[in-house]
Amino acid sequence: MKKTNLLQLMFVALLMSFIASCDNANQKCDCDDWQSQVPEGTFCYVDKGRPSNMLKYNEIVNMLESYDKTRKEVLEKSLGFEDTRVNSYPIQQLKDYLGYIENLCAQKEIPLTGINIISTAYPENYSGSKTAGYQTLIFMPTTTIDGEEFVTFDPLKSKKGVPVTFKSILAKRGYNWSYDNSRISKEEQKAGVLNFNPIQEDSEDSSGANRLKPTPPY
Repeated sequence: MKKTNLLQLMFVALLMSFIASCDNANQKCDCDDWQSQVPEGTFCYVDKGRPSNMLKYNEIVNMLESYDKTRKEVLEKSLGFEDTRVNSYPIQQLKDYLGYIENLCAQKEIPLTGINIISTAYPENYSGSKTAGYQTLIFMPTTTIDGEEFVTFDPLKSKKGVPVTFKSILAKRGYNWSYDNSRISKEEQKAGVLNFNPIQEDSEDSSGANRLKPTPPY
C-alpha cells in the first residue's frame, strides 16, 4: 500500500512538471519585464482581443471627410500646395524606437506613459528640398508629472528618477511649449537646463524621432 502511494505521488509530481514545462514553452513574454526576455526593438504581445481604441470604417470615412471640408482647402489656399496627408514610418524603425525609449526610461527609473505625436513643419530652408515647407510629425515620450499623465519629456536628458521636460529644453532655446501644464521643476533649474549655449549645443541629441516618408510631396 505504501509502495502504491509512493508511485502515485511520483506520477503526480512528473505530471505537474510536464504541465509546467508545456506552459513555459507556450507562454508569451511577461510585459512587465519584456526587455529581459525578448530582443530589443520587438513588441511584447499578449492576445487580449481587438483593442478598444480601434475604429470602424464609417468612423474613418466621417473623419476623412471632416478633414477635407474643414482643413484641406484652407491649407491649400494658404500654402499654395497640398500639404502632407500621410506620414509613413517603417515598422522595424518604429519597433527600434519604442524599444530604445522603453529601455532608456527603465534605466532612468522614469515611468513611460506613452508617445506624443506632435505636428510640425519642415522650414523653407530645410536641406531636403523636396520636403521643405511640408507638414511632418515628431515622436516624443511622455511620463506622469504632478498628476498629469502625458507630459512630454526627454529621458536622454533626464537624471535617474528626475524627468527633464520637453518644455524646459525648448524654453532654453527661446520656444514656449504651451501644451503641457507642468511647470519647470526646481530639479531642472538646478541642473541648469535653462543655461543654453547655442554654439555648443545646437546639434544636441534628443529623444525625438522623425525621418518619416511623407505623401505628398510625391
